[in-house]
Amino acid sequence: IPVYSVQGHKEIINTIDGVGGLGIGEGAPEIVTGSRDGTVKVWDPRQKDDPVANMEPVQGENKRDCWTVAFGSAYNQEERVVCAGYDNGDIKLFDLRNMSLRWEANIKNGVCSLEFDRKDISMNKLVATSLEGKFHVFDMRTQHPTKGFASVSEKAHKSTVWQVRHLPQNRELFLTAGGAGSLHLWK
Repeated sequence: IPVYSVQGHKEIINTIDGVGGLGIGEGAPEIVTGSRDGTVKVWDPRQKDDPVANMEPVQGENKRDCWTVAFGSAYNQEERVVCAGYDNGDIKLFDLRNMSLRWEANIKNGVCSLEFDRKDISMNKLVATSLEGKFHVFDMRTQHPTKGFASVSEKAHKSTVWQVRHLPQNRELFLTAGGAGSLHLWK
């Protein structure tokens, strides 16, 4: 029997992430989901039926398929962000404390995976992987008022980069997984 159950989205849920509780980030235990219906929703399993945050396209705006979500910056009871990646290459960073869109960028290809180097510290690095074999590393501590976060990109694989995961013991190391079965460890 599930301990929590809700009809969360109108279409397929593509991605899920969690934070809080059990010493993985400060604050409430929460789950974030992203869906083909274009919405990103944050759930608190202690609250029945309704999301605690719902980020969706404004009326009249095209809805994009959300492929990946990641929690970050959960270093105290008040701070927390959600980053979402979409099929058209959009990356959106939502500030959950202020309930606002903090930053957005486009990496020109669908965003397959996102991960902060650690969820439970002030934002440091964010890695985004994409179709066409590239990954992008954003320095989340260095934000220009008009150009956004400092970043570097690398052609990593000869196919789609489906996943990125940081080594928990050393956040300077991360692994990318390519569509042709290749794995690359990066520093």
